[in-house]
Amino acid sequence: MALQSWPVGPSVWDETMKKNYQTQWVGQFGVAHELTRRGYLVSFTTGNAPADDLLCKSPSGESFSVQVKSLSSKTYFLYQPSLLEPKNDRFFVFVLIPQIVSDRPEYFIMNNRQFRNIAKEQDQIIKDKEKKRGKPYKSFAPGINYNTIARHDFRDAWHNLPA
Repeated sequence: MALQSWPVGPSVWDETMKKNYQTQWVGQFGVAHELTRRGYLVSFTTGNAPADDLLCKSPSGESFSVQVKSLSSKTYFLYQPSLLEPKNDRFFVFVLIPQIVSDRPEYFIMNNRQFRNIAKEQDQIIKDKEKKRGKPYKSFAPGINYNTIARHDFRDAWHNLPA
């Protein structure tokens, strides 16, 4: 029996898919790097835990998970609605991967409560914009705009994680 290879070609593995895949992995490895150099123990779930990208242990021994959301441009960080369910041991790191390789990524770190509050704030911003324009936007996956996260005190806020 012959092994089947991944059907690589323009119709299956186009540049958009490739970029999205690379952006997510760059974000996850970047967060793992930052945590490891701060003394955390980190392992990757590699998709086996859909709501958690990294399983971690703090320097003091506290276990927790991290959901990493990565972007390569200042648009929306999309998320699954199930992530809005309270889970105190799940943390979030939003990563903006710069276009210029020598530039440093931007990291925005928040706990579960902060994430839910920001998601609520983003919902209100969208409702206000819809009211102002007089009609709703088309339905799409929930997301948080880069500008909503960037104007808060989440940039490099590694202190939001368990110590």
